[in-house]
Amino acid sequence: MVDLTLHFVRHGESLANAADRSGRPRPAEWDALSERGWEQARGLGRRLQGEGLELIVASRMRRAQETAQGITEVLGLPIETEPDLHELSQSDAFYESGGNFGETASLNWMPDAPRDFAQPGAESFDEILGRVVAVRDRLEARAADERILLVSHYGFLHFFLGLALFGDAFGPEHLIPLWYAGHANTGITVFERRNRRMDGMDFEGWHLLTWNDRAHL
Repeated sequence: MVDLTLHFVRHGESLANAADRSGRPRPAEWDALSERGWEQARGLGRRLQGEGLELIVASRMRRAQETAQGITEVLGLPIETEPDLHELSQSDAFYESGGNFGETASLNWMPDAPRDFAQPGAESFDEILGRVVAVRDRLEARAADERILLVSHYGFLHFFLGLALFGDAFGPEHLIPLWYAGHANTGITVFERRNRRMDGMDFEGWHLLTWNDRAHL
């Protein structure tokens, strides 16, 4: 097995993040970065100088694309879009709730639901996991030759973490404990795929090296 490293970052603060934290309704341009989000993205670029990164792969969502643009203002890296790197798709009722998400949010109903169940407009656990596996597999084929930075989202990062920790046993019942591992806007997470032997046991596959590095914030 060839050793691989993937650098992930969560997008910068969006207008939706700022509104949700203050309890205000989301604005029409809710998926754009706030001014603070742009500052975070450029700061992230400065923080990552010297890491030898060669390519930014970003979610198709605006907040991730703008974060990638802020990073590359500093690093001058090419940007590609990965269609499966997006955030969890929430239910129609979630987006119609006006900010009072309550029972409409995936994290409320998904842990106790069958793996293939989804509220209207949302993704099931298995659909999200399938996206995460697809991204992981595609990037494994490239990461041996390129040092890649992925700009993604809170939920996607937690699903990748769950897959790394639990492997084939990863299920909806693990979601609530995983969400106790918070992740800040533009926090840096690093996963390594390698073989490791400890206490007479072999640990193969993806390992978490760094979670939510916030030294630049």
